[in-house]
Order: sequence, then structure tokens, then C-alpha cells
Amino acid sequence: MTSVNPHFFMNLSSSLTTLDLIESGLRGNFPNSIFCFPNLKKCSLRGNENLTIDLPSSNWSNPLQDLDLSVMDYGRRLPESIGELKSLQSLSLSCNLEGSLPASIGNLYQLTDLSLLLNNFNGQIPTSLANLTQLTFLDLSRNQFSGPIPVSIGNLRQLIILDLSSSNLSGQIPSSLANLTQLTSLDFFDNQFSGSIPDSISNLRQLPTLDLSYNNFSGQIPPSLANLTQLSFLYLSNNQFSSMLPPWIFTLPLLESLYLNHNQFQGQINQFQQNSLTHLDLSSNKLQGSIPNSIANLVNLSYLDLSSNHFSDLLELDMFSALQNLETIFLSDNNLSLRMNVNANFTLPKLTDVSFSSCNLSEFPNFIRHSNGLKTLVLSKNSIHGNILEWICEKDDLEILDLSHNNLIGKIPNCLPKSLLVLSLQANYFDGNIPFGFSEGCGLLNLNLHGNQMDGLLPRSLVNCSTLEVLDVGNNSVEDTFPHWLESLPELQVLVLRSNKFHDFV
Repeated sequence: MTSVNPHFFMNLSSSLTTLDLIESGLRGNFPNSIFCFPNLKKCSLRGNENLTIDLPSSNWSNPLQDLDLSVMDYGRRLPESIGELKSLQSLSLSCNLEGSLPASIGNLYQLTDLSLLLNNFNGQIPTSLANLTQLTFLDLSRNQFSGPIPVSIGNLRQLIILDLSSSNLSGQIPSSLANLTQLTSLDFFDNQFSGSIPDSISNLRQLPTLDLSYNNFSGQIPPSLANLTQLSFLYLSNNQFSSMLPPWIFTLPLLESLYLNHNQFQGQINQFQQNSLTHLDLSSNKLQGSIPNSIANLVNLSYLDLSSNHFSDLLELDMFSALQNLETIFLSDNNLSLRMNVNANFTLPKLTDVSFSSCNLSEFPNFIRHSNGLKTLVLSKNSIHGNILEWICEKDDLEILDLSHNNLIGKIPNCLPKSLLVLSLQANYFDGNIPFGFSEGCGLLNLNLHGNQMDGLLPRSLVNCSTLEVLDVGNNSVEDTFPHWLESLPELQVLVLRSNKFHDFV
């Protein structure tokens, strides 16, 4: 890391036109007189996190066209003098700026790119932004603004990218947004917008990406949004929509990602009329009826989450056999009964995450056995019987294994994967000793064996699990001296030993 020598910069020629010090590891105080050089057109100091800078209050370099001070720690107000840079075309300031965004920013009539993300601006977005009619890129995300989007934003008719995500904005979306017909990305994620989605958005016919997730929108998705035939990515999750799912949403020809999770959508899912979907999340709604068999045609699908709804159906798992790109499938907490055809012998080679909790399973699904990259396997609250199959020991990437609340019997194998972070086997009928093979560097966070018939000693090798936060061996028949040695586990937060046969003084 290099200290800034102010004298070096002061000796630079006043004819300097470009200064590019991106990610140079600079620290110390950067002389603000540089910004007053008469011929400076481009200045980029991005990525010098330990560089202190004091922006000038006047006499900026008027020819300056490109200023990038991103990923720095300025931590002060943006001076009104920023409005003097009448030639500026690109401005990127992500440096912990605070206070209100000065109205003088509306004097930068030549701006095409304005990025002010990752600051602490507060107050309302100034209406003077509407003067920046040449803007094609506007990013005000991750700030602390208040109030609504100014209606005058509709003046920015050249905008292609508009990102106001995580900016604490509220109120309703102005209808003037209909003027921004060049938009290809509209991101209002994580604000406090409320009311209905305005029909005016349907005027944005070129829009591939629309993100209105994590707000307080309610009512129905307006039918006029069916006009957005270029949509590839639609995110409406974590709102308060309560209508039926509109049938047109399953006909959008280019749609790749559809996230409608954590709302209150009702009714049934229509048949899918497209096969472009790669990500589908309808979880945590009030959807009911059958899962449409046309889901088997979504051959590009890699992520499927239909959990926490009211689907009720006898579902043959081999309907997913054609989904060879599938990585994640969550069907938990519905009224489904999953069944595997005894003659089915398919594999899903890319599968990494499976959650079939409360799915009335009576056995391990065969296709899981051949999913070598499995990281998450949740089969809790079913009626699976028999022993833990040895092939689980072959899952070298497995991080979460939850087989709790089943009818499993026998001994827990000593060969369980060393990659495990969470092991939940509670409420089964396991017996014998708790496995002793917790080797040095064990990464377990949660070990739950509650409510089985385990006996023998509590393995001392648990001290190798220095990251362990939860240990529950309650309601077993473990017979041992009280495990004072557990005090050496620095992260342990929950310890349940009740209803065993521990003895000795506490």
C-alpha cells in the first residue's frame, strides 16, 4: 500500500488531461487542487478505500467529463459546487456521502451516466434531476432517501437503466414512468412503495427486467402488463399481492426468471405455455390444486420452489425426469403425496438442493442417490422407514442433512460426510452409540439427535467441532459423566442434554 505524496501530484503538469489511479492501494490525503487543473477531463480514483479526499467547494476543472470516486471513504456532504462541472458526462460517487443530494446536480446537463449508489443520502430526491435529459444510466440504490419518486422523473426519456433499489423510498409509483420507453432495466427492489402497480408500466415495451420485490404492493398484477412481451426477468416477491395468478404470466415467450414468492396469491397454476423458464419461485403463497403436468416441459429449469402453499396432489416424481438442468427443487409444506414409480430409473445430474419436507414420502427417492453434487437434503416430517442408506456417506459436498421426524431405525453410520454443517436426525428410532468420528476441523454448526434411543457415551471428539452452535441430544439414553469439556466450544449457544443418564456434579 502506497502513501500519497502531495508534492508529487502538485508537480504534475497543468496540461494533464487524464488521471487514472484505479485500485492503486493509495492511502493518505489526496490534494483537492488536482480537481482544479484547467485541462483535466478524466479523473478516476475508484477502489482506493484508504484514500482520504476533500472535494473542492469551488473552482472545479470545468473541462472535466468523467469523475469516478467509487469505493472510497469520503463520508461528508456532496458540495453544491458539484454543479459547476457543466461538461461532466459520467459521474460515479460511491464514497459514503451523507446529507441531502444537492439540487445543483441538476445543472450537469451533459450527464449520461450518474451512479450514486452505496451512500447515505437522505431527504427527498431533488426534482432538479429532471433537468438531466441526456441520462441513459441512473443508479441511486442503497441510500437513505425519504418520500416518493418525483413525478418529474418522467422527463428522463433517454434512460435505459433505472436503479432505485434499497433507497428507503415510499408512496406510489408515478404514472409519468410511462415516458421512459427506452428502459431495459427497472429496479425498485427493497423500498416501501405501496398501492397497486400502475398501468403506466405497461408502456415500457422494451423492458426485459422488472424488479418490484420487497415492497408493500397489493391488489392484483394489472392485466396490461401482458404487453411486456420482452420480459425475461420478473421479480414481484415479498409484497402483499392477493389475487389469482394471471394466466398471461405463463405465456410470456422470453420469460426466464419468475419470482412471485411470499405473497398471498390464490387459486391454481395455469399450464405453462413457454419453455424458456430457468428459475421459478411461487413459494409461500396460498396456491392450491394440482401442480400442472406441463412443468415437465420446462427443460431449461434449474431452480424450482413451490413450497409452503396448499397444493394437494398425488405427484409422481418421474414427471421431473426430463429436467436435466435442475439444481434446486423445493416442494415442502404442501398437501402433496410424492411417489416414485418402481420402474423409474432416472437421474438429475446437476441437482444440489432438495427439500421434500411433509410430502408423505415412505422411502428415499431413487434419483437422489445419483446426485453426486448434493449440498442440501431435507426429507423431514415424512414416513420414511428403514436404515440410513450408505450412499449418503458418498455425498462429499453435503452440507445440510435433515431427516428428522421420520421412522428411521438402526445405527447412525460413522461415515457421514465431513462437509456437514447441519445434521438433524431428531424424532426417529435410532439406537446405538452416537458416532465418534468428529475429526479435527469439523465444521458442524448444528447437531440434533433429540428423541431417539441413542446410548453409550457422548463422544469427546465433539471438541473438534469448534464452530458448533447447537447441540441437542435430549430424550435419549446416553450414559456418561456430565460433559464439562463442552465449555471449550467457543460458539456453543444451545445445549440440550435432558432426559438422559448423565451423572457427576454439574
